[in-house]
Amino acid sequence: MKILNKADVKNIPTISPVWIVPIVALIIALSLVIQAHLEKGEEIQINFTKASDIIVGQTLIKLKNVEVGVVKKVKLSGDLKTVQVFAEIDRDVANHLSENTRFWVAEPKISATGVSNLGTLISGVYIVMDPGEDGPYATEFDGLDSSPVFVSDDPGTQYVLESADLGSLDISSPIYFRQIRVGEVTGYQLAEANDRVNINVFIKAPYDQLVQTKTHFWNVSGVDVSVGAEGVTANMGSLVSLLSGGIAFETAAGFEDAEVAEEGYRFSLYPDRESVKDGSYNIRYYYLLKFSESVKGLSVGAPVEFRGLKIGEVVDIDLVSADNKPNSLHVYIAIEPQRLDSEASPTREEADTFIETLVKHGLRARMSSGNLLTGSKLIELVYTDKPNSVPLVRSSNYTELPTHSDPSEEMLTQVSVILEKIEAVPFDDIGEDLADSLSSLKTILGALESNNTAGKIDHAVQDLSLALNKLSQAMESVDQVIAPDSELQHELNGTLKSVGSAADSVQRFLDELNRHPNALIYGTDKEN
Repeated sequence: MKILNKADVKNIPTISPVWIVPIVALIIALSLVIQAHLEKGEEIQINFTKASDIIVGQTLIKLKNVEVGVVKKVKLSGDLKTVQVFAEIDRDVANHLSENTRFWVAEPKISATGVSNLGTLISGVYIVMDPGEDGPYATEFDGLDSSPVFVSDDPGTQYVLESADLGSLDISSPIYFRQIRVGEVTGYQLAEANDRVNINVFIKAPYDQLVQTKTHFWNVSGVDVSVGAEGVTANMGSLVSLLSGGIAFETAAGFEDAEVAEEGYRFSLYPDRESVKDGSYNIRYYYLLKFSESVKGLSVGAPVEFRGLKIGEVVDIDLVSADNKPNSLHVYIAIEPQRLDSEASPTREEADTFIETLVKHGLRARMSSGNLLTGSKLIELVYTDKPNSVPLVRSSNYTELPTHSDPSEEMLTQVSVILEKIEAVPFDDIGEDLADSLSSLKTILGALESNNTAGKIDHAVQDLSLALNKLSQAMESVDQVIAPDSELQHELNGTLKSVGSAADSVQRFLDELNRHPNALIYGTDKEN
């Protein structure tokens, strides 16, 4: 048995107190690194067409005016066409990034529609973030060149308006319903066929519920002034629409099948409100009118009226021959039968049959004066008192309607001729001659006044009056002398009788002498 009388001593390794501090410091540093990594935001890249005063470390990224990031780096792209902005977004906000997220630079803006972002003049520009709808995660974005009209969380609905041209409309142009601003234009682009312009609009809630499938939109930009047969008309929207353009719409009443329009529904944009009414008539047939008289004052677009109601318009005017031939002026018109009966949808043959019946009863087309002030004319369908039997000539494209001259036009022509004759009268020469005559008369009157001619004439008139009085007295004396009961009258009668007897004797003597010329020599035979 072995007795252990000596203990084995072994060295146990221990950590020196000197290493405690570095180890603790390392642990703290690692925790800070981990915490910094966990708190570090997401790095993103935004591509802009220009820097727009973006400054590294100062330009902020905001969401609903709350700081959610900052710009870390700015550089040009390899092809020098874009500006690449690298920014850091808070991790909590970065979770909402998607390919639908939008970024744009908020800059001060002054326009006809209002003033915005004036604070950036002092604090500098900042980048606005709009998370958009949910979608695939993304960290690279193309920034917008200008601020959009609405953000993703604005309640409302977008629609598309189709127009022949853009006119004076622009992004942010207002949209009105009963003069209340309810939306804005968000963008525009040419259609694929380049035959029209597609205008994107946004109607805010709850006004988007007013937009139905039968709603009509029209342009209210600027001042619409037209001079035609109806006279001078002028329409103007609000001051904002006058400066920056605008659109108005109304919901048509009475349509049972009208429903609230869905997102992206397409509408036609009419040039004015009057065109909305015209657009509701989708049937039109063409007719030919032949005239011999001048069509001065008649233009394309002039109305065609029947008993004062517009039923169509002039679509073309053609001079067939420059020779002095009858019916050489051809006027083409379009008649919309639905203006006579809104519920009817007649075919071409049915419409011509109806027109033919009216022609047999004396319906004729004629040119009439629409406005005496402007001299414009229109086409009027009227009934004549004694119509001639004229057949209705039909063709595949148009039907020829018989025409009739307007008596008032002939009267206007005669009045025009009279006015031309009056205009030919030399009123200027007559006025000058009259002025010369009045000047000569004034000179004569002045000479008479200077010679006291008026006084002399007055004396002469007095002398003439005295002479007339004396003559009157003499005539009274003569009247007394030749009165029937006067002595002179009695003696004068006796003398006249004696003279008469003597005249008889002389007559008998002359008769005898004619029978016996030699009686003066030989005497007469008493027996004879």
